Amino acid sequence: MSRNPYRKFLLDRVTASKDFPDYLENEIIRDDESAKHCFHKIMVHNWTEDDIQLFNIISEYFNTLFIPVDYLSKNEICSFYTSSLTLVSKIVKLDFMFPYRRRMFNVNILFNDKTSADCFKIRSSIDEVVSSVVCNRFNEKMELNLSNFRNDPEFVRTKLNFYKLGLLANFKILMLRMGRDTKVLNLSDNQLIEVPLEILNFFIKGELIGLNFSKNNIPSIEQEFRVSSKIEKLWLEGNPLCQDMDIGTYIKKILVKFPRLTELDGVTINQCGILYPFSKYFMKTPDIKTKMVVENFLTLYFSHYDSVPRKKIFLFYDTSTSLTISTDFSDQEEQMLPHYAIKSRNAMNPAQRIFLEKKKKVYTGRNSAVRALTVLPETVHDLNTFTVDVLQHNKKILILVVDGIYKEKSTMNAPETYIQFRRTFIFNIHTEDSTSAYHISNEMFSISLAKREQIENSFKFPTKNEKVLRPLNPDESESHVLCEVFMHLTMLKKFEAERRLMSHNWDITLALEKFLKDMKRRTISGELFVLRS
Repeated sequence: MSRNPYRKFLLDRVTASKDFPDYLENEIIRDDESAKHCFHKIMVHNWTEDDIQLFNIISEYFNTLFIPVDYLSKNEICSFYTSSLTLVSKIVKLDFMFPYRRRMFNVNILFNDKTSADCFKIRSSIDEVVSSVVCNRFNEKMELNLSNFRNDPEFVRTKLNFYKLGLLANFKILMLRMGRDTKVLNLSDNQLIEVPLEILNFFIKGELIGLNFSKNNIPSIEQEFRVSSKIEKLWLEGNPLCQDMDIGTYIKKILVKFPRLTELDGVTINQCGILYPFSKYFMKTPDIKTKMVVENFLTLYFSHYDSVPRKKIFLFYDTSTSLTISTDFSDQEEQMLPHYAIKSRNAMNPAQRIFLEKKKKVYTGRNSAVRALTVLPETVHDLNTFTVDVLQHNKKILILVVDGIYKEKSTMNAPETYIQFRRTFIFNIHTEDSTSAYHISNEMFSISLAKREQIENSFKFPTKNEKVLRPLNPDESESHVLCEVFMHLTMLKKFEAERRLMSHNWDITLALEKFLKDMKRRTISGELFVLRS
């Protein structure tokens, strides 16, 4: 690098000599390893919009993909570093300017301003940083987890702005190597607005059988999912394409695209459609009143059920309630879990299927039912695993089925045990003075030992975080409310308020702290604020 005559040389329309483009072309053709460790500062004058928009516009206009490093906006100049000689060459050839919204923006380049050691604190090229991040996200299950890829801690540390997932297509050797061995590709939570075919093309000829597109912004299932007929597992929940579509239509349209699919959104599919449980939400989206009643019940009931003592669940049951508990444990498992063996019917043991009051296989009356439940071990339910189905709801009755996973807390005598459960609640509804009171008249409680895969996929996400002012996986209505509040507090335009909230994972506290810092530094353009008369 020391032999380079253009060290820290400021390039613009005046200083760039006629032979400089030829010099750049020769450097690109040589493909010198040292060039990957040279970083050039790109400076754009009077840019007022966000960094992502700038990167996209430059990439589109100059027809080249690049990865910016250390973006900064100061004194009406937005700057970032790049090691791409191709980008530098095209900027020079196109006279250091690019158009956007009927305006021309000037660009200056400080050539070879920094080395990779200056940018990253170690001598490491962008290729090496990206390769390290990607390889570290490949696990022993043959899953390449690229979820929320741009916010990887290593990218944050190196200030490397991986502003869109499509940039990975630049790393052909890396992608071909990963595509050869990857069985499940996780692209969730990457703000995708379409299926990234430029990435998938590296994987579809390999061993790929699972794709995760959940928590993105893919608008329609109608677009060409030109992926692979070998796909057996698919996740699409959390995309706009899943909204306003009934379950039958949703499943049929997916199966047309993926004929070998055996699992959709974590749920098994057979020839007749989808089996219980369908999803983490309702089988059929209920009306507003039903949804409110069910969500309030689930929150309150399981909060009390997981607390010690469990006696507050007494208030949920009717005086003449009836409770049955059933299991499918083997003899060995019953010996491991005797507290269930003495309280339940066992589907594996025909002799125990008969309801005999003297054997306490059915519990009649509120006191009897609650006593049977309160003596069971202390539990913790994972609400994120819940499947909730409302089978019937009218003025007199509510029938509710809840599936999910809970774990019994470990004790000195027993290890931690994971349980798969299904609880069917039948409520009697009494209306007095226009107020409805719901009480459980019947409950059927079915229990099985959770399978290994269920255990591995439960208790991954917190159900509540009181220290963070943000919703977990906010839906469209929650995001809209947060955006409205942030706009009111900051007077920012909607697109800027939404961008700031999204960049802080919808944590309004962190977004406000960053906004105040930017205000003190005067780095926020006046064009981003709403003008009030």
